[in-house]
Amino acid sequence: MRAARPVEQALRLSTPRPAHHVCRNCRLQQFSTSRPVPASEPFYKRLMTGIFGSKESREADRARDERQQKKVKELGQRQGGALEKKRDRRGREYEVAAIVDPTETQDYVQAVTWDGLEQVGSEQWVRERADRGEQYVGFRPGKRVRLDAAQWRALLHHVVVELLTLQKAKRALEEACWPRVGESETWVHTRQARIQSSVDGSVTMSFAQAEAEATILASIPTRHPEQMTQNAEALSREVEGAVAEGGPADAADGPKGNIPPAWMDMSIQDPALKIMLLKRILQLTAQTPPTPTLNTATTLASIYTHLAAPAAPKKLAHAPALQKLQSRAPNVAVHARRQTPIDAERKVGRWKVIQDELMKRDLPVTGSRHREAKAGISMRGREVRIT
Repeated sequence: MRAARPVEQALRLSTPRPAHHVCRNCRLQQFSTSRPVPASEPFYKRLMTGIFGSKESREADRARDERQQKKVKELGQRQGGALEKKRDRRGREYEVAAIVDPTETQDYVQAVTWDGLEQVGSEQWVRERADRGEQYVGFRPGKRVRLDAAQWRALLHHVVVELLTLQKAKRALEEACWPRVGESETWVHTRQARIQSSVDGSVTMSFAQAEAEATILASIPTRHPEQMTQNAEALSREVEGAVAEGGPADAADGPKGNIPPAWMDMSIQDPALKIMLLKRILQLTAQTPPTPTLNTATTLASIYTHLAAPAAPKKLAHAPALQKLQSRAPNVAVHARRQTPIDAERKVGRWKVIQDELMKRDLPVTGSRHREAKAGISMRGREVRIT
């Protein structure tokens, strides 16, 4: 083998070669998600900012507190307790609630202990009332009332007629949830009402008999009752009467199925009407649409579509498509759970015999396959432990 020339060795040394190893910093810089080692702020400063906040955030909090205190002073200087009125983007006018500042209001006494404060709604509160002989009556029924599409149309018609009657008489809409006077059957008169909705969302109501409207107003108390809630029997009787066969007077003119009728195109963008409508539905049926549906609902038809929709089956075997398949194809069986070999033996009546034979041979009936496993079975009301 010939010796390498000096010129070739010099050329070989001058040629750049890739490094056999890569340092840790270079490997970290190859990824976009890796954090560069030279940070702009030291670690201690970043830790202090995360705990106590930055200088800008502290100044923003201080400015917000100053604006709040200034607003409280302006509200305290107003005469006659007048509240600030504003308008939202839809043109609806509302009043801003008053802010009570303990340092500015001399009549306000801040509570230090729980003594003397009213507590409502806890389980202990219910038990204490029961010990005194008072029966607790909730606002809504204990169980949900299941209704079909036709029954929901009749019930919504009954509730809307009550609210529109109160609104026409310039009475508070919250009176619709008060207990009725005596044993009045208002649903008999609400059926006679016809509701017509226009294109702009306004609604008109007419009765077949002139005294029906006066009877509905007379059944709703005008004074604040001592007992604010109705008992479960009265609510159940009202729902049964409102959804009874026959329905409202304009039910025959509407479509069938889950399609909302034309009178449900009425606008419910008025916050007072919308809240009392949902509150009355909750009081009668213990059901209410979810919050996203309530926020986007602009007409009564949107709420009806959600309420009248059939509930989703909890299991696949309860789906309507599989139920129809089971009725049309007798050779198809639909089960609510997975079928095991034990179910197949039980179907033909051999499982008890197999179970007795396994117990005689001191073999595990159910459970793991290895010999040292223990299987507990329930037989004739007692637990048998097999080793």
